[in-house]
Amino acid sequence: MTENEVINKIYGYLKNQNEHIIMENMTNESVSLFWENISVLYKAGVLQNNKAVKRFCDKLRIRTGYDRDQCLQGLSEMVFWLYAIKNSYTYEMDKKLKNQENTDVDIQLLKYGYKFNIEIKTPKQVKEDDDKVLGVNIPFRSFKNKDTQKTYIDKLEKEVFPQIINKPDGMYTGYNISKINDNKVIEYLRSCQTKFNYEANSINVLVISVSSQQMQDYWGYIYNPFTGIFTEDFKNSFYDKSGKDVKHNDFDTVDVIYLTNIVEGHIRKIEGFDPWKLENYCGIFCINPFSVRTKDKKDIEVYEKLLNILPNDTILFEKEHDQANQRGKEMNISVDPIFMQEYISEHYPKLI
Repeated sequence: MTENEVINKIYGYLKNQNEHIIMENMTNESVSLFWENISVLYKAGVLQNNKAVKRFCDKLRIRTGYDRDQCLQGLSEMVFWLYAIKNSYTYEMDKKLKNQENTDVDIQLLKYGYKFNIEIKTPKQVKEDDDKVLGVNIPFRSFKNKDTQKTYIDKLEKEVFPQIINKPDGMYTGYNISKINDNKVIEYLRSCQTKFNYEANSINVLVISVSSQQMQDYWGYIYNPFTGIFTEDFKNSFYDKSGKDVKHNDFDTVDVIYLTNIVEGHIRKIEGFDPWKLENYCGIFCINPFSVRTKDKKDIEVYEKLLNILPNDTILFEKEHDQANQRGKEMNISVDPIFMQEYISEHYPKLI
């Protein structure tokens, strides 16, 4: 297929998808950049034949029935492809790491003699509440026992929320409590465990692509001091559907979570912003202290290589977080529930 044939085929599918993110949520500049990047993918050999084009369109939900969440998953993957191509990395998409079925990762990068295995996950986006609905966000699980957590929430529903809803000003007609999605992170980690192997010359990365608002929540799921997944307090906090205690060694081949707000660049129109560049987003590396590599202190210098492979805020974020924590201690308050949003607001104002 020629480049023009590829572009015409994709456009032929896309023009019939009026609700598609590319058609509905992007500025004219972003749409123009999309077509420029289709050309980049074509020249890189990603879209060379009819089968590859159909697979690409299905991934972005352009050809078949539209699904917004699956589209955001595909767009997140596309951002990584483009980053690898534009930085001249050696890469392979849908790289199979084991002989079993469904053990391929979204992309593998080769650099510095290492293999960087990257699996990308995009959680479902929560529909925004009506202005008349009080949105209640519980950032993480504060109690190991789910029944204890439920008791406190029930108390809020009986004693606090009705007082707000029943105020004479009529500001709110109801409330909605957002779901705590820490189990989703565990699901992603355990899924990666079935795909990844520990190898001295490779590093395994789970990418979680979310909105800016979700960045705070997902960072809290990983590090909160009560049930944080990458903390000692995780023990005896989570159980799978069979009632089995989830342990750190259930995902010890996952070296790092890369938390990024790629989704934010695609769910609304942002003037003067290129949503197709990975370096335009906030990215934080969360090292798994319980991985085989970290626990046994094997080849940990590869983490330094990773800092140079993918654009990230890790060092600056940790520095400013430490400074904010120190100020919080002096005032006897915790800064964790708000720090991520403050960081993004300061360094990525268009994404807040």
